[in-house]
Amino acid sequence: TDRCGGFCQSTYDRSVYYAVSSSNTWDKSKCYSCPGGYHWASTEEGRKIFKNNNNWSGTDVYYNQCGWSGYVYGGLTRFYFRFRDSASTSACKNAGNNDEYKVQSNSGTSNFAGIVCIKD
Repeated sequence: TDRCGGFCQSTYDRSVYYAVSSSNTWDKSKCYSCPGGYHWASTEEGRKIFKNNNNWSGTDVYYNQCGWSGYVYGGLTRFYFRFRDSASTSACKNAGNNDEYKVQSNSGTSNFAGIVCIKD
């Protein structure tokens, strides 16, 4: 795993964590899981937390952190952290956007980074 153990706390909302996948291909039918004490966030939960339309903080979601080289870790390019209903909403958090930046949309299955978890 990376230097954050594949589980990095958001700098914007301390109840949010980004869980890194071992694969960078998103399987839309798979039920990914967060560690105990956390749940896989829904798009609605993400939109309530991440409302900012501007990049202000200078702290990215995961880009160039925890041993990543930009978007790359373990030889794999990783852009998108997904929500539990992203298969129908296409919602994601981009690893290279500032942490507080709004939830975005991308329906592709490549460049999967992992999932968005929220502390129970």
